[in-house]
Amino acid sequence: MVKFIYLFICTNMQMKNLEEKSKLHKALGEPIRLKIIDYILKKGHCACICELSKLLKKDQSVIFRHIQVLRDAGILHTNKEAKYLICCVRNKDKIMRMLAD
Repeated sequence: MVKFIYLFICTNMQMKNLEEKSKLHKALGEPIRLKIIDYILKKGHCACICELSKLLKKDQSVIFRHIQVLRDAGILHTNKEAKYLICCVRNKDKIMRMLAD
């Protein structure tokens, strides 16, 4: 019985890890999301959605939806400052290594 519980817990943890990896790869699978990450990394600090909207020539609602996917995957975090939504890369070094050519 103990062996069964141990196997169940290990399998459950592995599935959770695979789901997290899947979410990360899905988030990085859209070119516009890669452009958002690339811009913020090259800029060296956080960027506002309005700035990203102008850069990518997309409506702010479209950019916001992509930001949500990146945030849910743990790649970005956001802060609301007055009426602006500021986006920052969570772990710059890790993301840069992942995106390295």
